[in-house]
Amino acid sequence: MRRVIQKSKDGIFVKGEMEILRCQCPAQFEGPECQQNKRSFHSNGYAWFPPMMPCFESHVSLEFITDVADGLLLYSGPLAQLQAWDHEDFMAIEIIDGTPTLKINHGSGTVVLQLPGNVNVADRRWHRLDVRSNSKEVRFTLDRCSGAAVMEMEGLGSWLTTEDHSSCEVTGVTPNNDRHLNMSQLLQLGGVNEDIPYIYPQLQHKHFTGCIRNFIVDSKLYDLGSPADSQSSSPGCLTTDSSCVNMGYPSCGHRGRCHGEWGSFSCQCVPGYAGHHCEEEAPEYSFDGHSHVHYQLVSPLPARRTWVQVLVRTRKHSSTILNLISKELSEYIRLEIFQGLLCVFYNLGDGDYNLTLPTYRLDNGEWHEVFLDRHDNEMLLRLDGGGGQREVTGSRGRSREIIIDPTVVMLGNTFPSGINKSFQGCMRDVRLNGRYMPLDSQPRDGVSQVSIQGLSPGCSSDSCKRNQCSPPFTCVDLWRVHECRCPPGHMVRVNGTRKSCVYTLCATRPCHRGTCVAQSPSKFTCHCPEGHRGRHCETTLAIYREDVGLSFSSLFAICICFMALLVLLLGIFLYTRWRSYKGLKEGVYHVSAHHDGWEDIRENVLNYDEEGGGEEDQNAYDMAELQKSLQPSPAQSVQYCRSRALHHPPPPLHHHHHHHHLLHQAPPAPPATHPLDPLSRTSSSTTLPPSAASTSSTATTTASLRRDVPPTRLPAQGQARPTQLARRSLSFSSQDLARYLCEIIRDADQHPDTGPFDSLQVFSTEGGGSPAGSLSSFSSAGLDGGSGGDGGGGGMEDGRREETLGEWGPRFEKLRALYERAEASDL
Repeated sequence: MRRVIQKSKDGIFVKGEMEILRCQCPAQFEGPECQQNKRSFHSNGYAWFPPMMPCFESHVSLEFITDVADGLLLYSGPLAQLQAWDHEDFMAIEIIDGTPTLKINHGSGTVVLQLPGNVNVADRRWHRLDVRSNSKEVRFTLDRCSGAAVMEMEGLGSWLTTEDHSSCEVTGVTPNNDRHLNMSQLLQLGGVNEDIPYIYPQLQHKHFTGCIRNFIVDSKLYDLGSPADSQSSSPGCLTTDSSCVNMGYPSCGHRGRCHGEWGSFSCQCVPGYAGHHCEEEAPEYSFDGHSHVHYQLVSPLPARRTWVQVLVRTRKHSSTILNLISKELSEYIRLEIFQGLLCVFYNLGDGDYNLTLPTYRLDNGEWHEVFLDRHDNEMLLRLDGGGGQREVTGSRGRSREIIIDPTVVMLGNTFPSGINKSFQGCMRDVRLNGRYMPLDSQPRDGVSQVSIQGLSPGCSSDSCKRNQCSPPFTCVDLWRVHECRCPPGHMVRVNGTRKSCVYTLCATRPCHRGTCVAQSPSKFTCHCPEGHRGRHCETTLAIYREDVGLSFSSLFAICICFMALLVLLLGIFLYTRWRSYKGLKEGVYHVSAHHDGWEDIRENVLNYDEEGGGEEDQNAYDMAELQKSLQPSPAQSVQYCRSRALHHPPPPLHHHHHHHHLLHQAPPAPPATHPLDPLSRTSSSTTLPPSAASTSSTATTTASLRRDVPPTRLPAQGQARPTQLARRSLSFSSQDLARYLCEIIRDADQHPDTGPFDSLQVFSTEGGGSPAGSLSSFSSAGLDGGSGGDGGGGGMEDGRREETLGEWGPRFEKLRALYERAEASDL
């Protein structure tokens, strides 16, 4: 069964027994495609929308409500200072002292159209403004001139028509030769943006307080819910919409349209429903093609306003829907389906005219909503809600009134029936000026039936009962039209005038949830529904719908989970920071957690967060041993070793007393891989006296025996260390660092001449160019060399020492000066 789907922006699809799917808009979304047709403005706001782009013959209309006498409803024009060669095309609608005023410029001069001063639209009621431009002529109309005084002599022609539109309409002609608006600037409703560098010299007022609705340009309804930019503005009309909601429930129900006023409202049911709360579904009735319904109205219809609404379904190309005539039978309004299109024929006293809605056909067997609205001589035809090409307007002739005979209202045929144009199809929900026209025999809303013929309840179809298809074809009812189709999984093969069904692979249902379309008996394609993909629609996709809402409990649970996640992340972060702080406090260079008071605070002990000994330490230590987190600190190790030394004193060692410039540091830095500066070592014995050379040689030999590197040469005789020192393992992987440090400190205390190699430090050097070595050579040779003499030779030795110091060069100038000062003090 063929179905037509109409998509909407904010609506949902609904389907009753009709084949066509239509939009049921939520509350306050009343546009043809569920657009928001109202917007509120609050004294200093504005809203920007796309440009209007009017045609040569344009029609702009809007409705507004306010209680403020001054304001700007609309402005479309320049937003920056124009150059000398630019045309100043613009249009503006203002309210000045309660009177609507139109300012329009086609590029060659401004024309101002202002209604009379006695008009006051700041009365808290909805008003409508229409701007019609026919090349150079412009008409500005208020409320369609429904309150104007019109007098016509019925049936005698328009030459006896008298009317006074001075209170509701004003016309003008734009100067010079420009004939239409050339506007590409954006449209500003309810005010203008004053933050831009433009002063709007055309305007007297810059803002508006109130509501605007149904802004239409050449049958295009603007969606006022989503402006490009806005300030102090909101969708809907807060002043009137509040009346349409009662305790959170729509005042007119879900199937009623609420028309809010300032402090009041009225309800109108959507097509297809009736009743006080729009709870009744309108019944369907069939017309057999030789039928009609003759009505009689209790009260007459207005002479200047007629509107008709009906749902129809037909296959007939031409037929009459509704016929209204005057008592003299010279004036009429006839709503028809003419060659499949919606058309209205009318004569208001000055000739026969018609208006046709092109493009959309009514004879396709689907339900359609037909709407006719007449104000004076202006006709509006609207199909399926209108909007765009689904509606058309026309205003031909000058007569504005028709006195309809209330005793002759014909539905489904003409009167008198000169040519049979009886309607064939189905109708439901017929309304004439808001009155429900009953299709049964029960009077309703002041309407009674005079006669009825050819009507039957329901809208059934029995096409397949009256038409049979030869096997293997099967009959498909398309509502009063049948079609012979092949069984599922087959396709039609045409051979001349003969049709046959051919088996295809679609019979095996290869498309899972999709629709199989056979291209040949062995080829097919799958049309996958929404949410599925693949050659056979085998892949299911996640579908996210915009109308999915979350309850309060769901939102609360999501918030709780989110807060729990934040707390967890914060806990992880704080735990990580605590672990890093604890690692710093319990590392190799700090006291363990259970010895908080043993932190080493000596100035020559520097704590570093590094591994290894330095950039030159590449081979001396096992790096794996240093990467282990060991508890004791150097200060703790020193105290441990001192305590052991007191209880277990080492055996005495016999050696010569030497002065060493050593600095014991904990922990010791690893040795450099290349020799130190010669000034930091003991000088060669050739430059010193024999005794000094001997002592220096012993010190140098003894210093070469190091625990942290293999011995490079054999120790001298008599000075060799115990063999266990050379046999010690060089790997510290199985020893505790504290014990290792303890042994190093103990050996240094017992053997001061064999201290760790890295304890030798060069702090400064004095002078240069001396043939002597370091001060160590001097202390061991120059001073000790003469100690064997008696006291009487002290003066000579002092003189010899001074001569020796003088010969050694400027490096020992300060030392010689110290000796001279000491001799002077002795004297």
